Amino acid sequence: MEDQAPYGQPGPRNLAAPLAAWLRTQGWTTTEQVLPAMQTLSAHWYSAQQERFELTYLWQAAPHADATCRFRVLSYGQLPELLFASQHVRKVKDARLLVTNCVRYANARLLAQAAPTTS
Repeated sequence: MEDQAPYGQPGPRNLAAPLAAWLRTQGWTTTEQVLPAMQTLSAHWYSAQQERFELTYLWQAAPHADATCRFRVLSYGQLPELLFASQHVRKVKDARLLVTNCVRYANARLLAQAAPTTS
């Protein structure tokens, strides 16, 4: 019996569902779109200063398998600021680190935790 042909490593897994679940635990609003050969995840979170942080995850199936994240922030009266674009992710941990290690987002989270809550 012949060995399988070495076609290289398989493409990245679809991380949209576990990534969406983690983002929801962090207070993000998520939307998923499932198509036959690809899936997108769009998520956003508002800071205490009303900055809108947006994360987009795109997964594509073979033959051009790929999984990338894009992260940007929108402030009122300013142009959108791209925090990172087209970062390849193979694990949920990679995506979490990209988000949590972003200094602008980390500062916004600290301010949100320190802000008084209105009841």
